Amino acid sequence: MKKRAITFVLLGLILAGFPGIAVQFILSSLGVVSTPNLAIGSAYIVAIGLLFIILIVEVVSAFLIDDSTFHTALLAACLLGLYICSTDMQLFLSNFNNQIPNSIFGITSELFFLLTAGCCCFYIKYLYSIAVKRKTLITILTIVIALFIAYSLMINSGYSYIIHFILLAIVSIIFCLLLHKAETKRNIGLTSYLTAAIFYFSVGTQNVNVMSFGDILPPVLGLSLIYVALSFIMFIIVYLVFSIRTDSKAAKSNEYKLQAESFETKALSQQIKPHFIFNSLETVRALYHENVASGDKAMNLLSDLLRGSINSFDSDLIPFETELDNIFNYAEFKNLKRQSKTEVIFNIDYTDFYVPPFSIQPFVENALKYSDVDKVENGSIIISSYKKDNFAIVEIVDNGKGFDVSKISNNSHGIKNACGRFSLALGILPEIKSTIGSGTRVTIKIDLNKEKEAKK
Repeated sequence: MKKRAITFVLLGLILAGFPGIAVQFILSSLGVVSTPNLAIGSAYIVAIGLLFIILIVEVVSAFLIDDSTFHTALLAACLLGLYICSTDMQLFLSNFNNQIPNSIFGITSELFFLLTAGCCCFYIKYLYSIAVKRKTLITILTIVIALFIAYSLMINSGYSYIIHFILLAIVSIIFCLLLHKAETKRNIGLTSYLTAAIFYFSVGTQNVNVMSFGDILPPVLGLSLIYVALSFIMFIIVYLVFSIRTDSKAAKSNEYKLQAESFETKALSQQIKPHFIFNSLETVRALYHENVASGDKAMNLLSDLLRGSINSFDSDLIPFETELDNIFNYAEFKNLKRQSKTEVIFNIDYTDFYVPPFSIQPFVENALKYSDVDKVENGSIIISSYKKDNFAIVEIVDNGKGFDVSKISNNSHGIKNACGRFSLALGILPEIKSTIGSGTRVTIKIDLNKEKEAKK
């Protein structure tokens, strides 16, 4: 029942295009004769100009957004053609000794009416992916074209309006059937109702045109102006609805993006955790083979290190001081099994900022693994931090042998993940410079404004 009710309501809306004829009939019965009025005609030109602007917007949108706007651009163009060929335009041109015969206005307006109705039908078909048999479509088009030709031939006979109302009945039934099919597939939305309203305005405009150009009833100044104004309002409503929905979808999309980034950050953290634990357990095992005391010391350091990291991995960002503690414990742990100790020097001037957990430690590990700083005489790693302008600068510098930076993405998962988490959490990428024979410098430049926003 719901589906039938919607169809009948929309059918009644379409047939409501006849009040324009009723107004014409009443005014002509009262002896009110329309005369050219330059002021109202100028208002009509302005209204058509606004519709033309909408057409330009629709054409541009058709190229920038997607296929659906192509249909509305075509609909705006057909409406513009219909209103240009209306009775109000003819009355306006009368102020300038217009010599265009009524038959030209009548044929052209009927053509644009049929095109407008066709656009409305095809737009509903497009929105709801309604299948129409090719044979049926060809049959309908053949009938409509034949009737239009008959209308054109009878334009001066005084009976062309009969053909117009036959065409009106055909396109109205087709439009309602499409809406009915759309409703059977799913609930029709606001766009469909706005399309139906525009269809109604085109019906009302052409009914007035047919009665005027066919000399059935005298033209009434301002009727077409009302219809073009209502059509303009419908397009404005479409834009408002589109803007509201776009803003809502953009906000939702941003929310999903933040959630995805959070999940990705946690996933990267989980990749680093086993990577670090497995390496550390291997160190403990090796030290226990050397002597129990060294193994116990290593186990205690590893316990402290893991205890401090458990809470860190539950957060996207941790205080830089906490990360320094992690690095100190890590360096002490690594030096346990080395005969030549690597000196880690902390040159810290600024600590009031946050970093992703265990994001600095992979660069210290990199200095040991790739730059071979432990194999260089007086090898050292210097970790510095300071504030410059509105940036917190962290530098990790070693005097090792250097390495090929291009090999990091393939060989060092720890550095790759650390860079990924800096990018996700703070929108930055560490800068890594290494010179063979001279050592490596890693520079991390943190925008404090972005860091504060990321903490919220």
